[in-house]
Amino acid sequence: MNHAGRSPEPLPAGASSLGLRVLLASTAALFIATLFCGWYFRDTGAEGKTLAPLPLSIWLTTLLLGGVSGTVEKGLRRARAAADGTLAQSGVQWSLALGVAFLLAQSWNWIELLRQETGEGVHPLYAFNFYLMTALHAVHIFGGLVYGVLVASAVSQGAADAIQKVQNLAHYWHFLALTWVAILINLYTTRIENPQDSFLGPLSLGIMGALLLGVLAYQVQAIVLLYKRGERAFAFFSLLLPVAFLHIWARGEELGTQKMALRWGILQALLLVAMMFCGTIYLGQFAGNYEEIQY
Repeated sequence: MNHAGRSPEPLPAGASSLGLRVLLASTAALFIATLFCGWYFRDTGAEGKTLAPLPLSIWLTTLLLGGVSGTVEKGLRRARAAADGTLAQSGVQWSLALGVAFLLAQSWNWIELLRQETGEGVHPLYAFNFYLMTALHAVHIFGGLVYGVLVASAVSQGAADAIQKVQNLAHYWHFLALTWVAILINLYTTRIENPQDSFLGPLSLGIMGALLLGVLAYQVQAIVLLYKRGERAFAFFSLLLPVAFLHIWARGEELGTQKMALRWGILQALLLVAMMFCGTIYLGQFAGNYEEIQY
């Protein structure tokens, strides 16, 4: 309990990192949902009309965001190597400068993209989704800049947890950079007519198949582990994927499978995403007929 005049007790080690993971996981789910909706309503709604090409300047902003991620990572490595958080100051400052440059340059791209993606003949729900997707990314970029200022202040003051804060900042920018790459790929691929007949069809099926094999390989590993422990009933019921994963996750400390559960969980999440995108590529024709639906 804190008393008047006393400074608040520091958070337990790793608490901020855990909080960041929760934030990124929830944010990733939100971005995946918007990308999924964008694919489902990818058609323009006007026969013979296609979306305009993306502006070439979008590659400049992509490089800027990559620079943000790279500079803060470089600063983090320097600080870790010398166990001195102040050595990350230059990297954090450069990441802030490049982040502001990205936001300014991206403003022009957003104006152009909004004009193209929300013009005449564009599916109204696709247009709404595009507004949501780009606005979400912009808000998170701004949030990263605000947090970056706080981290820069902590680093300059030589805070005891400066390295941890720089690490959190680096992970956050890496996440936003990867998210932007996903958005960029989405913007390019949604311009491909009849994606189920293009390279996207077999590619998406191939990725989904590879992920499925990975998930099943972990399931086999779980069954073998339980069988060797003499837990034959559990091994039998682990032929059901949810049961197998529950054993590996809930009994991670007992079985020593914490890392396995994490990797397996990530694979299952990626598999679900791949299945959603395959479904939208092959079953998303609803978007082209939205005008026929009467309410």
